[in-house]
Amino acid sequence: MRNGQVKAKLLSGIAASMILCISVSARAEDGTAADNESESSTDIVVTGEKQQTTLQKAPLALTAITADALKQSNINQLIDLNGFVPGLTVANSGSFVRVVSIRGVGYEATDNLSAQPGTAFHIDGVYVASPYALQQDFLDLQRVEVLRGPQGTVFGQNATGGIINAITAKPKLGRLEGYGQVELGNYNLVRATGTVNLPVSDTLAVRATFQRYKHDGFAKQIGLGVPTGLDDADRYSAKVAVLWQPTDRFSATLSAQYFNADENGAAQKNVFDLSPDPRILNQDYPNKYKMEYFLAYADLSYDFGPVTLKSLTSYQSTRNHNQIDVDRSNLATIGLYDVQPYWDNSVDAFSQELNLTSNGNGPISFIAGAYFLYQKLGQDILEFKGTDANPTYNLTLPLTFANYPYNLDYALNSRQKRYSYAGFAQAKYTITDSVSATLGLRYNHDLFKSSNSTLFNIFGPTVVARTSENALTGKGEIDYQVAPDNLLYVSISRGYKPGGVSNNSTPLLVPLTYKPEHVWAYELGSKNRFVNGRVTLNAAGFIYDYSNLQYQQEDPIPFQGGVSNVPKARIWGAEVEGAVEITPSLKLDGNVTYLNGELVGDYIALDPSRAHQATLSAAALGYGPFDAYTINLRAQQVRNTNGNKPPKIPSWQGGIGLTHTLELGGASTLKSHVELLYRGKFQYRIFNDGARDVVPAYTLVNANFTYQPSDTRWTLGLTVTNLFDKAAIASRYSNPFGSFTTSDMYVPPRQVIGSVKYAF
Repeated sequence: MRNGQVKAKLLSGIAASMILCISVSARAEDGTAADNESESSTDIVVTGEKQQTTLQKAPLALTAITADALKQSNINQLIDLNGFVPGLTVANSGSFVRVVSIRGVGYEATDNLSAQPGTAFHIDGVYVASPYALQQDFLDLQRVEVLRGPQGTVFGQNATGGIINAITAKPKLGRLEGYGQVELGNYNLVRATGTVNLPVSDTLAVRATFQRYKHDGFAKQIGLGVPTGLDDADRYSAKVAVLWQPTDRFSATLSAQYFNADENGAAQKNVFDLSPDPRILNQDYPNKYKMEYFLAYADLSYDFGPVTLKSLTSYQSTRNHNQIDVDRSNLATIGLYDVQPYWDNSVDAFSQELNLTSNGNGPISFIAGAYFLYQKLGQDILEFKGTDANPTYNLTLPLTFANYPYNLDYALNSRQKRYSYAGFAQAKYTITDSVSATLGLRYNHDLFKSSNSTLFNIFGPTVVARTSENALTGKGEIDYQVAPDNLLYVSISRGYKPGGVSNNSTPLLVPLTYKPEHVWAYELGSKNRFVNGRVTLNAAGFIYDYSNLQYQQEDPIPFQGGVSNVPKARIWGAEVEGAVEITPSLKLDGNVTYLNGELVGDYIALDPSRAHQATLSAAALGYGPFDAYTINLRAQQVRNTNGNKPPKIPSWQGGIGLTHTLELGGASTLKSHVELLYRGKFQYRIFNDGARDVVPAYTLVNANFTYQPSDTRWTLGLTVTNLFDKAAIASRYSNPFGSFTTSDMYVPPRQVIGSVKYAF
């Protein structure tokens, strides 16, 4: 059966099952609408597409995870969300970039500074412009909202895959409250968190949070004489927010947050490492990871009655330093090494958004606005490679042929600027009491400027390039409220991700600039409550037509790779999430996602793994990496990607959790939660290069227990993650440069964490 027939049958089957469930529910619960509406009123209030509604009334694929649920499952940063959101996969690329994919749409050009992620991460609606900042810890959150599918209308930063919006707790007027919490665990884990809300006056309040988080490494790096811990944590986080609300109509919230990490870095184990222990790494060069992130933003809002005008202004700065053993092995003892004393990244960004949102309950609701983003980007890489047993890493600037280091292999100094301008509008029209239609449009103009200097301009001048693009995106959606607790919707949307300039200077085949991505998404979904609100069941089926997928491509000339575009891809799937209140004290919840896809049409690309093998073969014959023979041999190592599976789409993934609340004689409460998370295997690169590119499946079990004595302010907790201590592979990374090393990063081992919290 052809793929088109499979997808058509998949969507028609989902549609039939949705309609059947809705019709049965409507008949079974006829006459209880008042009760059901009351039950639905307890829904989580979400901002979704920047207008407040309840989770079950929002006609789009959206998951909201509350602060309590985040703490219960020990979700402290983005990578911990695996298994909790349908279609979401979070992996590492190298040791310092998070790759976030939603329904298979993600970020396949992480080694290039100008490439933008397909999934946009926001804090309180502010786009986090640096992909390196996605390593930061969550801090003082109210909830996390995950919108799945292209977001090409109302959000500041266009996204082809979806949006994750971390919504922080806001200052409260007239209330003195806060809490302090200390957590202790194995691996010498210590996490201390303190939050206070201060009512300065009737119109002014301040909320402040501080967190210190530290633990020893989960893995050991040997080969340095004294074993060094990797996958360690040594972090500080702080946030201050000030609310001024002089009238009921006007409010101003000024927020600033800071994150600092100074660690040994991620444990990435070479797939050819001879140690059978996945947490022992034979590496001979010390790894280092440092990151500083600062964000300040002002949220101003004035209610004019019929409409509310909002201004959101932000400034952010990211500084990231990495020191890396590139070959991820202990080869210096036999006279081989490949190291990077630094791979430093800097991102500064300013954004301004103005939007006008309708108020009231009329037949038309709308949001319209304008957005501006400026980014200043910097990347500096230095790499040494050689065969001497006692290498030195000396570099004196300015560099000339006279003082050129004998083992300097590669250096890059890249400076880039991006300007993005957008205007957007979206309106919803209530056609009847049960039928509504939504239409949204957005116009984007992106300008990108870049200058790249390779090897300090010894072999050629700085290369300057630019791109300029215009894009029109948007969505159309119709929803049908079949019954008070049953919603059916269908939508079509278009997402866009800008192109840019590759971090190269003299490539042979890889273009200096690359094209923007576009996605057309078609979705059919339903949101339902049954049995007087005790059962929640949401489902969606979707098909994506993807053009110009950006990915990291190798060039026949070493180190001249960059970003190219796979002309066409198609992704399809279905997802279900729900919850069942079995008894007032026992609740079951879960989600499951099916994904599939293919790269469509002939596309010939140079595979870095084959190119690296060609380089080794040429070296065995006495040819250097930049000799014509080597370059010609590398150029022949190509693959046709037609029919390959797109990266990072597990066929099946999901999770199931069971929560029990036990009242102990009215004197205290014990809440127990256990969850099982599953992620199927997936391809890590577009080349589908056998076992090298396959990230294996895993199943993890976590548990949490919370004990709260009645009439006290104390709460005691115990969390066990990875209960059975599985050495599961979280992600795989094949370095497209230099040694082309493939390495695995494992999920954390079993952690046992006890906590004490006092709230006032």
